[in-house]
Amino acid sequence: MHTLVAWCTPRCRALKSKISASILPTEFCVFCDTTYMEVLQHFSIRWLSLDLAVNRILRVYKALTSYFRSTDEKQARCLRLRALFEDPLTEVHLLFYQALLPTFCQFNLLFQRQHPCIYLLHWKVRAFIRKLMSKFLKPAAFRTTSLESVDLQDQENQLPDTQLGIGLTTKSTLIRLHEAGEIPSGDVTKFNKAARGFLLRSTEYALKKLPLNDPLLPHAEFVDFRQRQNSHVDDVLYFVQRYKHLLPFEDPREQDRISDEFLDQMLEETDIPDMVWKGALVSVGEEEQFHRMDMVWAHLTTQKSRVTGKEQFPRLGKVAQLVLCLPHSNADAERVFSVIGLNKTECRNRLALDGTLS
Repeated sequence: MHTLVAWCTPRCRALKSKISASILPTEFCVFCDTTYMEVLQHFSIRWLSLDLAVNRILRVYKALTSYFRSTDEKQARCLRLRALFEDPLTEVHLLFYQALLPTFCQFNLLFQRQHPCIYLLHWKVRAFIRKLMSKFLKPAAFRTTSLESVDLQDQENQLPDTQLGIGLTTKSTLIRLHEAGEIPSGDVTKFNKAARGFLLRSTEYALKKLPLNDPLLPHAEFVDFRQRQNSHVDDVLYFVQRYKHLLPFEDPREQDRISDEFLDQMLEETDIPDMVWKGALVSVGEEEQFHRMDMVWAHLTTQKSRVTGKEQFPRLGKVAQLVLCLPHSNADAERVFSVIGLNKTECRNRLALDGTLS
């Protein structure tokens, strides 16, 4: 996902790389009536820090501008920074970053979750791409057709410059600076072209790299209890056929029983105790909430039939548990490698499996 935000203008790239861990003199913050803050450093290997770094620069932007305009340093680095802060378009580029980066960060954080999320990927991936498209394409261009067949380059499908989704603050700042005569019309056109190119290339990359056509993802949605009305027993049988060595249900009679269990699990949400729903509720930030289906299915697999007294979903529960065990990203593996990298050093090049390594 780092590549999705790697396409930035040279001005933004230079700015974020050169203002790294700088300490802003407090007197300039006092002069500009700005709270003193240290400028954060962005690490390319931790690109989620880019959003934090940009936000911090914007919060002390007036003080930074005042500092670099008044400094008499002759170092090449300071001269480049002075030129950047004297250019009013620098603030516009940073505001554009501030408006766009949360879209990428929120999507990336989905892959960092440690609980099962495989059933969320199908609609999350498509929602992410639609969100990117909505920032530079007319709604009719992608709402009435498949995402893969949208002609991104067609000028008829694209929004005019005045309607680009570059953020309200970015747009108002651009208009204000242009009306004040600080930015010529040519620079406004150049910025809009660069912003459109950023959105276009990001969308192209997402369409190329994200698993839009992986059949496993739409079939995995059957484990989402809230989507049970939109699922079909064929979604379950897909996994029975794909993982024959793990799910011994190839016998047609077994598959018929799975079909019966699938129909039986068309319960009402009220049939699951409130304590299960409350325990499964997960809040992501202030806006998003969802329920962990592994906890919901942990309850469903213990359900007993009122008629026979036996487990109500013995086969369907096993299929659901298998699906919920499928990793939705390689984040867990990367965390393990990170831990090993911290433990295994040149001084400690041998680690006992049942000791230090564990």
